Amino acid sequence: MRAAALLAIALLAGVAVAAQEGQPAQPGQQARPMTPQAFRAWVEGWTLHFAWQGRPYGTEAFGEDGETLWQFVGDECVRGRWQAEGAQICFSYEDGAGPLCWRFLEDGEGVLARLLGDGPDAGMELRVTRRDRSPLLCGGPSV
Repeated sequence: MRAAALLAIALLAGVAVAAQEGQPAQPGQQARPMTPQAFRAWVEGWTLHFAWQGRPYGTEAFGEDGETLWQFVGDECVRGRWQAEGAQICFSYEDGAGPLCWRFLEDGEGVLARLLGDGPDAGMELRVTRRDRSPLLCGGPSV
């Protein structure tokens, strides 16, 4: 009985740590913003696959110290960097794009990225459909 109680406490502690470290919210929970610290812990060393309106949109590989490699579906890769600006996660790329600032939200379905600002695409939402450690297969002059 005592072992079962200790196991239950350990599992609950693990759930609390996962929530603090930026793991997606459980189904039924309201969307909550991911802190820049949680974002870093969640993306560094990973590749995220994004969809827009249910269709594949692009993939971004995250290295150390804010380095990224972005690829639209069917396009060449471009190097970039991300940095926190308050609660926002802002990206700039070598091709001159950016800064593009996003709010990453954890919800019952996983992670959603919402584009901030006042441009024509403001409010655009990308859904993270997969997170893995696969490298991007890139071509092009800047990679």
